[in-house]
Amino acid sequence: MTKTDRERQSWLFKHYMTERDFEVEHAVDNDYHDVEPHYHEFYEMYFFAGGHVDYIVDDQQFQLHPGDLLIIPPNVLHNPVFHDFDIPYERYVVWISANALSRLIRQDADCGYFLQQDIQGRYLFRGDEASVISLRGSFMTLFHSYHERALCYRTEGISVIMHILTLYNRALAAETSQVQGGTHGSLLTDILHYVQGNLCGDLSLDKLASVFYTNKYHISHLFKQNMHISYYQYVIQMRLITGKNSILDGVPVAKVWETCGFSDHAGFYRAFRKWYGVSPNHFKKLHAEQLKRSDGSL
Repeated sequence: MTKTDRERQSWLFKHYMTERDFEVEHAVDNDYHDVEPHYHEFYEMYFFAGGHVDYIVDDQQFQLHPGDLLIIPPNVLHNPVFHDFDIPYERYVVWISANALSRLIRQDADCGYFLQQDIQGRYLFRGDEASVISLRGSFMTLFHSYHERALCYRTEGISVIMHILTLYNRALAAETSQVQGGTHGSLLTDILHYVQGNLCGDLSLDKLASVFYTNKYHISHLFKQNMHISYYQYVIQMRLITGKNSILDGVPVAKVWETCGFSDHAGFYRAFRKWYGVSPNHFKKLHAEQLKRSDGSL
């Protein structure tokens, strides 16, 4: 499956799905562009099939093994970090709309077990050999059924997604070592954690350098090398996610800047429009229209 850089960017960074319930992709690449941290408005199931890749999710870093499954919620920044391409980079990705998951939870509340506050952040499922074989088969079935538009592909897709969620939720409930958080021990992940907890505070490089007893140039290098964006771009993205969520929670647009660390409304407005391509008010309208389109029964 070959994609141009433009197609990859559109596929990777889009905020909304075109399908109502789920979308499925499979890709194998012998080379790939650097990927900036990004997030979506939907849930992502990421099955890692091969390659030499770490994955940063939120403020955690995961050293991936073939067969690993990541479950990434909406609004959580994530990106791969490539070591080399001696082995092709292969993965399956399933996107599930928030409305579709909500409907599944209404049918069976246990489907949402992984959303409980006290267990959030354990994004990685690393199963035994039998589980990996089962997961690979599930994702292959999803991909082929979806792209061939086989008879009952939507029903089959929802069934397979529920099977994957069941495997993940049961491992969480049993508190097995198959479900894991990532590492927090590196300077980079410690900084990510600090930024997320201090979005309305002083996040200048000088402040960070003093907090972590290092110099600001080293921090800048860490972000360029591992995140492929500047430190300040990361801070702006995190503040915009918080601002966007405030808008959707009903905070007046003119007051949103106060909730997410911008110095004034004009600065928030410019950054929001640059990132999303629309004004905050237009975004709110588009979001409402998207929810209306994706609403309905399974």
